[in-house]
Amino acid sequence: MKRRKFAPAAAFLVVLLAAAVAAASVSAATSSHKSAKVAGKGYQKGPGHVNSKGANLPAKLVGTGQFKSTAPHQVGFIGTRLNKADLPSGPTTKTSGGNAGILSHDKVPYGKLGKSGGLTPNAAVAPSVVGVPHAHSLPITSHSYTSAKGLNAFSQDSAGGYTDTPPDQALAEGNGWVFEAVNNVFQISDTNFGHVTNAEPMEQFWAPAILATGYCSVSDPKALYDNNTRKWYVTEVAYGPPGCAPGSAVFIAVSTTSDPLSIYNIYILDTSFDGSTCTGDGCLADQPLLGMNRNALFISTNSFDWDTPTFNGTQMYIIDSTALAAGFLFPNIVYIDIGNFVPTPEGFIGCGLTLIYPDDAYCWYSVQPATSPNQSFATDHGGTEFALSALDWFGSNDNRVATWAFTNTASISSFAPLIFFNYAIASTENYGFPFTDTPFYSPFAEQPSGGNTPLCDFFIGPFCEPGPIANNDDRMNAVSSVKTASAPAALWAGLNTDVLVADPIGHLHRRSGIAYFDISPCGYFGPFIGCAAVNAQGYVANWNNDVIFPAIGVATDGTSAAMVYTLTGNTNYPSVAVSKVGVHNPITSIPVVLAGQDVLDDFAWYFFGTPRWGDYSAAVGDTRTIYLATEYIQYPSCDDATFVFDPTCGGTRSEFSNWGTGLVKVGV
Repeated sequence: MKRRKFAPAAAFLVVLLAAAVAAASVSAATSSHKSAKVAGKGYQKGPGHVNSKGANLPAKLVGTGQFKSTAPHQVGFIGTRLNKADLPSGPTTKTSGGNAGILSHDKVPYGKLGKSGGLTPNAAVAPSVVGVPHAHSLPITSHSYTSAKGLNAFSQDSAGGYTDTPPDQALAEGNGWVFEAVNNVFQISDTNFGHVTNAEPMEQFWAPAILATGYCSVSDPKALYDNNTRKWYVTEVAYGPPGCAPGSAVFIAVSTTSDPLSIYNIYILDTSFDGSTCTGDGCLADQPLLGMNRNALFISTNSFDWDTPTFNGTQMYIIDSTALAAGFLFPNIVYIDIGNFVPTPEGFIGCGLTLIYPDDAYCWYSVQPATSPNQSFATDHGGTEFALSALDWFGSNDNRVATWAFTNTASISSFAPLIFFNYAIASTENYGFPFTDTPFYSPFAEQPSGGNTPLCDFFIGPFCEPGPIANNDDRMNAVSSVKTASAPAALWAGLNTDVLVADPIGHLHRRSGIAYFDISPCGYFGPFIGCAAVNAQGYVANWNNDVIFPAIGVATDGTSAAMVYTLTGNTNYPSVAVSKVGVHNPITSIPVVLAGQDVLDDFAWYFFGTPRWGDYSAAVGDTRTIYLATEYIQYPSCDDATFVFDPTCGGTRSEFSNWGTGLVKVGV
């Protein structure tokens, strides 16, 4: 790949008229003057967006929901919901007692980690002109912050009625409350993590939307509290295959008051045919990412065709947050098919292609929109929302980050919204697909070889060895944006990466590490950014352990932050670690806040060969306080004899998994 430095990679003008009788037109140009493919979406009518079948689809209000705490019920013994006889043919359905769709939506762009844990052909053969980064081995320490155990597999099982893995983490904070969502259960506490509610199953909360769509599976929750509208926003992807109505949607819930226990208005955003290639069963809007500025809610998805191995790339939805907060029936929405519309820096659009190497690799993925603490929004250029995305198309290594700016967002509430967007390239430290040299389990992260694995012992046999921990890929994780009056916007984010780390006698070890960045857009040309500059960057790594899934929360000064992540390896069970970081204060240690109590003992590895771990961590800034959440093992598992009679080990795990989450509060 060609290396670039602060070059404006592309500029795009989007004019989308998305009010009740508005129309939309889209045009684009790049620095290489390559014409953009628009896929028939040139002119749209109505308050929604036109999908690949030409249907105009609004984001529509379908009902209301409210959190109703569910008393935990007695969970069953081994075999009552997931039978060993069912396993060779794949996941069973929830209706028959299993775990519908746990792996069915676990799709990945080309060049990324496949379901079986192997690399795709592109990643295996693609040349890399950027080397594997070298990082110093940071010492592992301990630190005490306000912390608590969050939701866990027992919460999911006892409240939701089934075990789900991995623990997709969401976290929001505001108005004196902390809102945690993990997989398909929610819980609300005060800001010191005193529990206010029992866990509630998400299917119960989303009932009006599930009834309206016929989708029976929900996944990947996100949540935030907006100090501008003083409302809570919750999103989750819903999908049908296998076994239910075809297609997918993003469910959106918006509270009617500043109390997270109040009634919510529930909207449906139909995503079934968004993307260039959506065949009979439609497309899946996988891993919806959530961001927000003063004017709009930003939802970014990765679109996959259900029936073919086709990746359609990122789809971006910009929705009028004022209208959502007011409960409008059809809020304005601007839809941008980034994957099918925006050429990559190399000048290609590979989205929608299937196995046409190497062009199919050049497809935008996981464009992560930003959230801002306490209204630290960028209000210049008519209101601006920022986003970051990685540029490692082939699952190898790269040294570029795409910095996106969506400007004139204040127009989203107008009769004719006019949104401009483009991206610029920030030249960064090297990062890459987190391929490790872990014995027997490469490319995954490691965990200690000793520990209690009663599930494995029961199904596989005595003396079963614990497996590895998934480190997924090097997509961009959560982005925090702060704009102060005296400085450019600061965008903080991190991602998983491979690193070479020397042990005390100088031998190099390839481990899963973290690369983190503080990036600022610069050089505006009208509504477009012209460049992106790195203010700070660094690595977190240890020669004998792995660190994975970072999330960075930022104070309102834009220069003080805290990063949460999971530490796991030869000497540490999966644990919660939190590092403070600043523009002038790089991370120099790995402080463990909540130490893991055992190894991961999870059915996804034993039955399907996928050692799933959390796809996300979460971080929320509030003035100079940061709220953080990530995955770890909360309790030691019981021995085999106890497990046979009580597979929950005293209510500390489900029979099929023992993941948990940790909540941390940090002053910066």
